[in-house]
Amino acid sequence: MIDEEYPSYIRELEHLLISLFRSMKEQHVQDAAELKLSMPQFVCLWVISRMGKFKMSDLAIYLALSYASATNLINRLVDSGLVNRYDDPDDRRVVIVELSDKGKEITSLIRQKHLKRLMENCEKLSQDEKDSMLKGLSTLTNVVVRKEDSTVDKKCRIMEEFLE
Repeated sequence: MIDEEYPSYIRELEHLLISLFRSMKEQHVQDAAELKLSMPQFVCLWVISRMGKFKMSDLAIYLALSYASATNLINRLVDSGLVNRYDDPDDRRVVIVELSDKGKEITSLIRQKHLKRLMENCEKLSQDEKDSMLKGLSTLTNVVVRKEDSTVDKKCRIMEEFLE
């Protein structure tokens, strides 16, 4: 059996991460539904809010979508007044997308809601538990990020170059 091939801490870590991610996804699905957004729209708004304006082609790469799918997604967000789309003044072939004022307001409210939930959950922990949690998550994040494949690195480089 596959479980027996791995140490118990690996199986426990997998279980904890799945539970955590499932809970977070359920909260995001609820938030998206309250805003009458699909999950792809919700994720796209969140990404743009965290990364700033994008070239449409870079956004498609970042979201792992075809250019056509990203365009359709952005069209719906533009129609909802959440995203602005315009031609790059230096190269009319390039399309730029960014949050509209309404999009910024909504993503700010979503972030406040997420931070409030996080704070309410963390208030149940002692300071030692909070410190241990942060140390463990920082360690895991550093190991995982260091081991990520070049696709993630490429996405990060694209974003860094674009934002410079």
